[in-house]
Amino acid sequence: MAPTGQRPTVTYGQPTTLDVARNQKYNVLPVAGTKRGCDDLEILVAPPVQPIQQSLSIRQLPAQTTSPLPPRPRESPLPPRLQASRIIPVEAANHSQANAASRLVPLPPKISSTPGPSQNPLLTLRHPRYGLPSKLIDNLESLGVRSIYPWQSSCLLGKGLLEGEQNLVYTAPTGGGKSLVADILLLKRIIETPGKKSILVLPYVALVQEKLKWLRALVDGVTKNVEDIPDGQPNPTWRRSSTLIRVAGFFGGSKSSMNWSDCDVAVCTIEKANSIVNTAIEEGKYGELGVVVLDELHMLNDEHRGYLMELLATKLMSLDTGVQIVGMSATLPNPQLLAKWLNAKFYIAKYRPIPIEEHLVYENEVYPTANAKEFFRTASQLTAKSVTSTPRPKARRTISKSDHHDLANPMTNAVVALSVETAVAGHGALVFCNSRMGAERTACLISDAIPVDTCDPQTHDRRQDLLASLRALPGGFESSFLKTVPCGVGFHHAGLTIEERDLVAEAYDVGVLKVMVATCSLAAGINLPARRVILNGARMGRDLVGPAMLRQMRGRAGRKGKDEIGETYLCCHQSDLEAVAELLEAEMPPVISCLTPEKRGIKRAVLEVVAIRMASSRVALDQYVHSSLLWHTTDHAVVEEMVELSIRDLLESELIQTTEDEGCLEPTKLGLAVVASGLSPEDGVFVHSELRRALESFVMDGDMHIFYLFTPVQTAGLGEISWLKFRDQLENLDESGMRALRLVGVNPAFVNRLVNSGAELKENTPDEIRLARIYRRAYSAFQLRDLCNEFPVHEISVKYSVPRGQIQTLAQTCHGFAAGMIKFCERMGWGMLGAVLEHMLDRLRAGARADLLEMAQVAFVKSRMARIFWENGFKSVRALSEADPQALVPVMMQAQTRKMKLPGEAAAKFKAKLLARAEIIVSSASRVWERQQMVRWEEE
Repeated sequence: MAPTGQRPTVTYGQPTTLDVARNQKYNVLPVAGTKRGCDDLEILVAPPVQPIQQSLSIRQLPAQTTSPLPPRPRESPLPPRLQASRIIPVEAANHSQANAASRLVPLPPKISSTPGPSQNPLLTLRHPRYGLPSKLIDNLESLGVRSIYPWQSSCLLGKGLLEGEQNLVYTAPTGGGKSLVADILLLKRIIETPGKKSILVLPYVALVQEKLKWLRALVDGVTKNVEDIPDGQPNPTWRRSSTLIRVAGFFGGSKSSMNWSDCDVAVCTIEKANSIVNTAIEEGKYGELGVVVLDELHMLNDEHRGYLMELLATKLMSLDTGVQIVGMSATLPNPQLLAKWLNAKFYIAKYRPIPIEEHLVYENEVYPTANAKEFFRTASQLTAKSVTSTPRPKARRTISKSDHHDLANPMTNAVVALSVETAVAGHGALVFCNSRMGAERTACLISDAIPVDTCDPQTHDRRQDLLASLRALPGGFESSFLKTVPCGVGFHHAGLTIEERDLVAEAYDVGVLKVMVATCSLAAGINLPARRVILNGARMGRDLVGPAMLRQMRGRAGRKGKDEIGETYLCCHQSDLEAVAELLEAEMPPVISCLTPEKRGIKRAVLEVVAIRMASSRVALDQYVHSSLLWHTTDHAVVEEMVELSIRDLLESELIQTTEDEGCLEPTKLGLAVVASGLSPEDGVFVHSELRRALESFVMDGDMHIFYLFTPVQTAGLGEISWLKFRDQLENLDESGMRALRLVGVNPAFVNRLVNSGAELKENTPDEIRLARIYRRAYSAFQLRDLCNEFPVHEISVKYSVPRGQIQTLAQTCHGFAAGMIKFCERMGWGMLGAVLEHMLDRLRAGARADLLEMAQVAFVKSRMARIFWENGFKSVRALSEADPQALVPVMMQAQTRKMKLPGEAAAKFKAKLLARAEIIVSSASRVWERQQMVRWEEE
């Protein structure tokens, strides 16, 4: 195909010199040079070279040509745009160390220092002392767990733990195998006492989803001891056998078809777990709880969510029902105190299966640091003003300075050189950056520097498969992936969609990508270990990361089963060197209660126990408070004063009331609604005032009022407002939409004033904070409106200058918040308002208008995809279930965010991905159709 803008030439017979000139490529640069963007890179990488050169070699030029062209050399693979700096050993270093450090090569096999089952029979889970079913052990072995570590064995065999009679608090380094201990304790209790249920609490949705996959694979085919199942109502025939272990996930925005009463293991976020425990206590079913596992127990220190974990555990402790509580973390500085609080045994493991080598990189030199103290000493020597009095430490390796302006910064130069060295050796590198833009920019630099001939054909094919999967995403994908993925580099941050993050994380985990550049949040999210962890500074945004986050990032080094060693490289500027050294040397802050007065958790604690009827008298309330971590860490007189003050505030807010019996407390209707919706007392009172105002003057002839009510009350994570875009949206509103926003407090004149002055929204006084909350919620309501009106995510991203991933996060947060609003209305007796909200929640989940809600039950049929199916004749679930997957592919291509001209191989892979998705759509539609038919038959 002729290049764009050129007339295609047709050659008849022998080519003339004019034909040759037309087809000839001239590598002539303009005086100003050329700007090389991502689109140019796609053209260089993706399409196969159209053989102009080949056609010239076939058509021999006549001998009498007056101006013969010089022969063109055979094209070779494109060299990298950047040349990564060499990392060379310092000559003064030990010769053996220098050779080992000068190149990253697979280490020779070593005899493991960890004993195996042959030396210690207790290191296999088949040993009778563990009492585990053979099917569970078979599943563990198929997942790679063929033996356990000595500390795991010692911990599991502690008195009363396997029997469920003793609580446990334990800590082990990242990668030390701490999760396996909790999994065994949890599953053993479920298998041996089938009437019991378990809850596994995790702080983040990504961790919940990851744990769901692991547990479902682990319990596949594992049965409970059915002879111990109590008599009850038989399960419907369409539900799978109750002898199997059923695992379900519960998190904000999830719409699971399984309730807590239907499953054996509930994997939950902190908020959902607290709600489940509240419901179980309120309904009198808390005796069904057998095990509660609190993963990442250090989250008790989190001032926003940590108190919920404390409330959950405190309720279980004060009930004294025999539930086994297991708490674990990699960063617990005071496990003894937490064990005392939970009446548990504590176990401290310091074992790491993979040894870690730590390094400091400063001014293009690599210094070994065996531990935090040595790091501190090295940093102090490097920053000492007097060179004569303090000997300068000796570097082990030196990174050559680069002449390229993109690598002029020593930190950037070091990060690129270390990443390329790792990838070329065939290992995985995980690079942490302080911002989303920094992560993408660093990933592009690394991909520019990776040699193009380091990839075998099979890996190249798998990377093209990854690109095809990214292209097939209906929400679009980041164009920088077109540049980085072919080079084996990915990036991961919250600005990407969930689908993008899942694809690149999985590709990195299986070795398709060799380098992953991520923001700090990845360290606390999904588990992606690496041979080499490189920290591009130690900041998150402008602030230094905390000691716990820094340890989590460095703890990702070393892959069990893939590497025999792990390496960390902390790259620092001179201005940060001393601060980072002090950070590494600092002790971890002790885990303390977040129910303190300044964090306002105690008021919610009192409201919850009164609302779920756990305590109605001051004596019962005191018994509950005595079971809290707050009681173990704060002066008792202060705690009693806090409780008294909280009771007074709750009475004034009309969330609780006194009964005729002196000293007894009971919840009001409002208090019950606040607890059922999962809100704090302060947020609950605010929501109540808003819903009351909505009932008095609800704008029913439009959607804006409902979307505003769906936006979360806590607006900290909603992002910044573009006032110019805000004004544009206001100007485009119809009369009902403008009436709704005026009702909630939006003033167009105020918005216009901010646009003209360029001022920022002030948030200093309580009135300013309340006003800022209104405008942030209104700006988010515009985005929710567009989502429900089938605007693609990438268009909304451009329209409001918000990353696509943040829009997805907003929608997911609003799912959970809206579900809470519906429960609030139900408890308050506002049935009509609740019905309206529930209908809009269905639209929000589907990302579509009302006529597509039925089709949106089918997997992958959401938003614009559902509308395109509708417009092409597939207007029902039945039509999709009867469709030929091949016929759906051309329709699905219409939903793509960008029109792509792909070469043969890439086009074939892209269509294959769409065909696989079409087959899933047809299969899902068939299941939905069958379910609908069964419901109709039962009704008849």
